[in-house]
Amino acid sequence: MKKNDTYVDKANNSVTGVSFSRRRMMLYFQFSMIAVVFVLIFAVIYFVSTAKDRKNRIDYTDARLIQYELPSDDTPVAVYETSKGTFKAILFPEQAPEYCKYFTGLVDSGYYDGTYVFAVQDGVYFMAGSKTSDGTDDSDTDRTEYNAEKSKDLWPFYGAIAAYGNQKSAFNSQIQAGSRDLFIGSIEFDDETKEQLDSASENKQLNTAFTDKGGVPNFSQQYTIFAQVYDGFDAYEEVLSAQVVNPSDTDDDKEADLRPKEALKLERVYMSTYGENKNDGFFALSSESSSSE
Repeated sequence: MKKNDTYVDKANNSVTGVSFSRRRMMLYFQFSMIAVVFVLIFAVIYFVSTAKDRKNRIDYTDARLIQYELPSDDTPVAVYETSKGTFKAILFPEQAPEYCKYFTGLVDSGYYDGTYVFAVQDGVYFMAGSKTSDGTDDSDTDRTEYNAEKSKDLWPFYGAIAAYGNQKSAFNSQIQAGSRDLFIGSIEFDDETKEQLDSASENKQLNTAFTDKGGVPNFSQQYTIFAQVYDGFDAYEEVLSAQVVNPSDTDDDKEADLRPKEALKLERVYMSTYGENKNDGFFALSSESSSSE
């Protein structure tokens, strides 16, 4: 047998005598196969996640606008006493049962008392419920998160409250529901925006509600919407319009600092019922009325 001839060593279960170029080709082939396997794994994960997203996509052609329907007296209400005054919101435990139970538990434990408003995008939204003024975690932060509970009957109208958490995974952009909350204001509905809204949805009642009442359509079906502010809009608007450290007109401005210049807090949050905190006028608003009235 010549020096570079290949032979099988059965005792050691190996092949020897392979030329350098052959070994290099075999090594390259092995690494290529590993790369292919990883690509296939990522492709499968991506396919599964997108398939789930398609499966969970909501048909909103017959959506009810329950945020503007008169609640029963036993409907749960969260009362927010803030640095700028008090506002109240009805909860939707039938549409978001898991998060409403979690949220109510946090409220009853006093978790939100003294927490911060940590970000304000002028008129569009504010974020609150953080133990720290910049929204970061500390040792007292409740890090529990739930899968999003989406409903075709709950929408990011002006005054809607959504649960805010982390992105579920690199392959699933769905936002989890955590202890911090997103309080929704409104964008400006100019003619171009109205045209885009009409082209995106055939539900005219839903589109009209956005343009008449206000809201942020881009947030639709992105978060767990679990509550709707119906009383105390003067205080709500005060927080929405609070000056921040370094405002931004773009979402990707890395220099922006949306913390309020003046420390704003949820001084106290407690649970009650609609029967004890009525404001039927909100639910009787005409379609021509704006959400801030």
